[in-house]
Amino acid sequence: MNRKSIIIALALASLLAGGVFAHDSESFSMRQLAIRWGQHGVLFDLTSPIVLEATGLDAPQLRESLLGGRTLAELVDANGGDPAETGAELATQVSEQIQADAESQIAGLESWIIEALEKSHVDRRRPWRWFRPVPRLPFGGEMNSMILEATSLDADELRSALMAGSSIAQLIEANEGDVAQLVDALVTQATDNINEATSARLERVDSVVSDALERDFSGVFERMSKFRRGPRSFFGMHSDTGESAEVKEE
Repeated sequence: MNRKSIIIALALASLLAGGVFAHDSESFSMRQLAIRWGQHGVLFDLTSPIVLEATGLDAPQLRESLLGGRTLAELVDANGGDPAETGAELATQVSEQIQADAESQIAGLESWIIEALEKSHVDRRRPWRWFRPVPRLPFGGEMNSMILEATSLDADELRSALMAGSSIAQLIEANEGDVAQLVDALVTQATDNINEATSARLERVDSVVSDALERDFSGVFERMSKFRRGPRSFFGMHSDTGESAEVKEE
């Protein structure tokens, strides 16, 4: 996925789509399975080194136990560990990763936004251009409103202009606007969006990890037998607040 696709779909990620993947081949090995679990935008590996140490199991053994119906708390307790302590360590690790993802996204905002403004139009020189879908506005919510104001166009007019081959940056300049100034404003707004979404995720980490320690995952993965990807919104603010599970080959 290129940067423009990330801008359009991201709906910032890294962070955590509602998705499920289950390998339905009878020949796969438990040693090939990676298991992740998530709720409310908080996604993490159930076979984290923290959990491996606390359970005294290697990854294949832990995966097999989880898919067989044993809970993480039971496995930690059986190894003489403290599930609450393990949960606290795991929550810290998850929180640090969420924060790191947000910082990485913020660091790349300016270049992503500039590219979106400059390459948002349909390139009429490319073949099969008339079969391309009507361009979408590149961001969401307040950020798109800022673009419409800068171009003095409504959404339909902007899409038509993009179809005709004009980029958003060109349309802003044609309206005697300042592209650099708009980029700064969009970066500020996107940063606020990321920070808001990150704060919401961080507030949920403890409850999601606590739930994961006590959950029987065998039924979850049985129900979630087909790949599904839930809706996303811009810059990591996911509209799907349900559960997501992932079992995939490494």
